[in-house]
Amino acid sequence: MDDVVIIGGGIIGAATAYFLSKENRKVKVIERDPTYKNASFPLSLGGFRRQFYQKENILLGKFAREFIFQIPELLKTEKNPNPTASMVPNGYLLMFGPEQAEEQYRALENHKICEAGTKNIKGSELSKIFPYINNDGIETATYTDNKSEGWIDPFMFHSALKSKAIELGAEFIKGEVKSISEIKAKIIISAAGCWTKELLDDIPVVPQKHTVFRVKCPKHIPEMPLTGDLTTGVYWRPEGKEYLAGSPNSVFDATDLEPAWNDFEELVWPALAQRIPDFEELKLTGGWAGYYDCNKLDNNAVVGKHPKYENVYIASGFTGRGLMQAPGIGRALTELITTGSYQTIDISDFAVERVLKSNARPEPYVL
Repeated sequence: MDDVVIIGGGIIGAATAYFLSKENRKVKVIERDPTYKNASFPLSLGGFRRQFYQKENILLGKFAREFIFQIPELLKTEKNPNPTASMVPNGYLLMFGPEQAEEQYRALENHKICEAGTKNIKGSELSKIFPYINNDGIETATYTDNKSEGWIDPFMFHSALKSKAIELGAEFIKGEVKSISEIKAKIIISAAGCWTKELLDDIPVVPQKHTVFRVKCPKHIPEMPLTGDLTTGVYWRPEGKEYLAGSPNSVFDATDLEPAWNDFEELVWPALAQRIPDFEELKLTGGWAGYYDCNKLDNNAVVGKHPKYENVYIASGFTGRGLMQAPGIGRALTELITTGSYQTIDISDFAVERVLKSNARPEPYVL
């Protein structure tokens, strides 16, 4: 019988394998597609932030930054003595309209409790700090400028985690698990992301397709933060000499990962040009679509021991936050499995019981 089997070798599975292997647990990770072609993490914008509503998400975002800054030391291996995730610590800027302001002011109270280090300004003050932004319709905005938020290369981060886990003794194998009952192990962890329901049909996590566009603009602003306009749902960041911009539209039950090309002219370009006049001159140069493992109950993660099983744990439903929450979730699951409780960040509110009882605890700030 195996010690620990993790179903799913994406970013959550790799991070959990790393932390458990550090505790000398013998870990086997089963991944059905080692190319990760349809996995959520490589198709994301790679962001890490602490600007959330729920305290757990704020604290997990803080730990992500701490971990990412230590990648060269924590994840170096004999084969890769200089690991990196190409971090760009440009910060985040989130903008809110009058109808969202009250909720954001409540979120800021949680930021303060969690010592998030965010800054809040009136919409009318935006152009003093971000002169390229048109503040029409913005009531308030929150941002960071202390290298505590930004983005990384998702594939490089995953590769570094996986390589270190393997050096610590973890085994990654190709295979497809059709049922939890197939696995004979002391501990089973479902980190199957979008495909969680195939293994645990009482967990409301499903694939949600999102489209990202690549655009070119004569005006290049390399210092621009990853920016989310909550009045339209459109978000964007620099990428090399271009920009990436996400559509606010998402699709459940998508049959393929073909980008929603019409969203660009109908939704994304008008929103970008309205918010940043220089973006009037955008040119579409490409795009892709990827899945979020969306928790349809409340857009919040489902993490912990499944009460219907003696030895089954789950980590899923990150709804676009898997990459940034992977270090904190891997550490938390390891604490729960090895000590019986959370030792650092208490994520008890993410428990499986919450979704089984439909006790929603929404995270409104999904980009």
